Amino acid sequence: MINKETNKIHSTAFISSNVKIGKNNEIAQNVIIEGNIEIGDNNIIGPNSVFTNNIKIGSDNKFYGSISVGTLGEMGTKGDVFIEEGLVEIGSNNVFREFMTINSPGRRLKTIIGNNGYFMARSHIPHDANIGDFVTMATNSIIGGGCVVNDFAYLGLGSITHQWLEVGKYAMVGMQAVNNKDIPPYCTVVGIPSKIVGINEIGLLRRGINPDIVNEAKIKLNSIWENQHFSNAILNEIRSFKIEKPNCLTKFLK
Repeated sequence: MINKETNKIHSTAFISSNVKIGKNNEIAQNVIIEGNIEIGDNNIIGPNSVFTNNIKIGSDNKFYGSISVGTLGEMGTKGDVFIEEGLVEIGSNNVFREFMTINSPGRRLKTIIGNNGYFMARSHIPHDANIGDFVTMATNSIIGGGCVVNDFAYLGLGSITHQWLEVGKYAMVGMQAVNNKDIPPYCTVVGIPSKIVGINEIGLLRRGINPDIVNEAKIKLNSIWENQHFSNAILNEIRSFKIEKPNCLTKFLK
């Protein structure tokens, strides 16, 4: 299922016979693609990368060199687990920089990465993770197994997030922050363990959120946990997240 006339594949690449590849893809030297794998159109896969087990990839992604996708989730002394029908599902228009690792699921049926993400060198997407759209993971940022990272979230340089936690949409996790609780949407968190420092003002304004709504949320954020209803959509979403996630981070950095 590989049309070599419509794809640029280096002679040293190894691609197993059951792999399905679309058109206009570039596959560099020493790449290994082996398993139940489907690749869309216009993807670039850099040298020395390994794709294995069950993977479905969309279009227009860039995988830089020495990337590992589909390997078993790291379970430690419990023993690594392979789910026969488990799938790594990757959307479109993502950038995956050097030495990234993306693991197959070990408890759920999918490890999911959405669209338009940017994943910097040595970042790690573990088993059962669910990554939304327009997510950025900075260099050496790590999330534990089963984490959910929602749309437009930013995980800063060297940050660590405990397994099975959720990072809300538009959240900003500061460099080297250590997260042991769910992170509310729209907030910036820093520290070890992380604490809320305010609204992710710069990130929200860059994404075209109404400045008046952002400013009101910034002013009233400290009263967010009071039992009241806000007319401000951002504040209401933060409160709703807290209700749904009792383990949600609530402490502010003083």
